[in-house]
Amino acid sequence: MMFATAMLTVFVACEKEKEKPAASIEGYAMVLDEGSWGSNNASISLIENQSGKIENDWFATMNGRGLGDVAQDMVVYGSKAYVTVTFSNTLEVIDLKSGKSNMLPMGNRNPRYIAASNGSLYISCYTNREVVRVDTADLIDGNFTVKATGTLGTYQPEGVAVANGKVFVASSWISDENQTYLYDDKVYVFDAITMQQIESVTVGTNPQQVIAIDDNHVAVNYSGNYGDIPAGCAVINTASLNVSQTQQAVTGMAAHNGMIYGFNRSYSAPSTFFRINATDLSKTSINISISNPYSISIDPTNGDIYVTTDGNYVANGDVLCFSNNGTQRWSAEAEMLPKKVGFF
Repeated sequence: MMFATAMLTVFVACEKEKEKPAASIEGYAMVLDEGSWGSNNASISLIENQSGKIENDWFATMNGRGLGDVAQDMVVYGSKAYVTVTFSNTLEVIDLKSGKSNMLPMGNRNPRYIAASNGSLYISCYTNREVVRVDTADLIDGNFTVKATGTLGTYQPEGVAVANGKVFVASSWISDENQTYLYDDKVYVFDAITMQQIESVTVGTNPQQVIAIDDNHVAVNYSGNYGDIPAGCAVINTASLNVSQTQQAVTGMAAHNGMIYGFNRSYSAPSTFFRINATDLSKTSINISISNPYSISIDPTNGDIYVTTDGNYVANGDVLCFSNNGTQRWSAEAEMLPKKVGFF
């Protein structure tokens, strides 16, 4: 098959994953297709970076099964890709050489976002409102063993990032007995080894994504209350834990070379794309025009910008590749709700 043949030179598995990402010389990327809630149709597409040639339903082809119900997040780390599947309560461990995946049950944790650092995975989980640390060496043998747990407060956790020996986790929302949504405004900060809480930092109402820009800065976007409290984006200094506001609403974001790459989706005006410098918070526009963006990812090897679309939630979404200055290179139809692009 195309993937197995092309990836013969990718790293073999080692006893413990390294900080260095898997080789990208083969020029492929995985597109994580979230799927529709309750439809059990999450998937992964394989895309050739230069041409945009896409192989949909690639994961099922390589493994003889689908991903499950709502693929939430993916991280490429060492010789593996790790995928959280929220309502199937599973962690997929995909070997980048063979394309084969080991599906690991996570009990009833409802795993959400995932980050990797120093041989560990950090996974935010709805159940018990926690973030768990897992050693990647254990996963090689198919053992999902939690090494340490950090517990949040009343609200559900969402995005997670690791920087400067700390884990940053968004404390986002909860619904009460009347099905009314209530929102937190904090990011919880834990020690990356012990998972003991260091601090909780106020960033803005309803924080969602958390990304490490570099070891000194973490970015958090927050959605507000979808009414009178606006959305925004904050940058946390990982040493002092001081928070700076970017004064920019950010629907989706990624990081590359000390910059936040983001977009703000509006249902009443054209969506806007931009870069924000993590150090001085200066902003520059990117000339990309897409009406229904769903996610943004950056190819770390060349800075190409990958934007996915939502298909208006009823049809397959697209993946569009732009050069770093916003010139479109190609587009390809993926599957239902392409959520993230992982490069190797």
